[in-house]
Amino acid sequence: MAVRTIRGQTVVITGATSGIGRETALAFAREGARVVVAGRREERLNELVGEIEGRGGEALAVRTDVSEMEDVEDLIEQSVERFQSVDVLVNNAGVALTARFADQSLDDFRRLMDVNFWGAVQGCKAVLPQMQSQPHGGVIINISSILGRRGVPFQTAYCASKFALRGFSEALRVEVASSGIDVSTIFPGAVESEIWDAAANQTGMEMPQFVPKFPARDLAQIIVQDARFPQPEIVMALDALALDLANRVAPGLMDLFLGQSKPFMEGFIEAAAQGESGRGNLYTPLGQEGEQGAAKPRRRRRTT
Repeated sequence: MAVRTIRGQTVVITGATSGIGRETALAFAREGARVVVAGRREERLNELVGEIEGRGGEALAVRTDVSEMEDVEDLIEQSVERFQSVDVLVNNAGVALTARFADQSLDDFRRLMDVNFWGAVQGCKAVLPQMQSQPHGGVIINISSILGRRGVPFQTAYCASKFALRGFSEALRVEVASSGIDVSTIFPGAVESEIWDAAANQTGMEMPQFVPKFPARDLAQIIVQDARFPQPEIVMALDALALDLANRVAPGLMDLFLGQSKPFMEGFIEAAAQGESGRGNLYTPLGQEGEQGAAKPRRRRRTT
């Protein structure tokens, strides 16, 4: 497989207002790519564009809710209008939901799937015609999670979304390979980002923060390298590799360990959950907590 060029290419990144997405945008910009940053917090997107342009790069901010197909289509359209191509799409946008399955709302479960799974599916759907029209094709990088390879307690919705993304990516990768399009899936472990601080937490507990986290900047470098030389799947960071290996070697023992650890986790964690609604940024971005009292109405998804 030939090494792809980064300099001068157009890279679209969702979930770019913080953490992995923001660091990925900066990393691609340092390599000379033209960067399109997408997310729900427009002020942060504009600040990021200003930072990139201040360093001599080219960037565009497009406010995007990836759960809305119209937003995603507009993101791709604006990217092509500004830079004439989309060479790399990084589907990074995601939200988290910590809850006992028996207690959680199915509306919240669906909302998480709309962002984490359908958001990536819709990004791929919107970008494929453009990439198929380009002589060099393109690269799609889907950011999953090690919890897309091993399910854990309190994360049924999140794990479901990441397992679904893995299967979708694997099937799409084979389907579009003949068009010169590479589809890669990255499975990080714990990473420095806002996702768990902003998670919708409905357990009645504060989730522990002592787990070592992989630097988002280092993951961004892996994403850039993956765009340069796409790999089908990447499991990265020691915690993710260890969990993946243990689950492949002894899945039954992992079931037993996680099942036995659940009462310990509940006894160890003492603080109350965040807020009355416990919705985190599931429906609205951080900083707009006053709007979290009601769920955003679900819009009919386009089928074409």
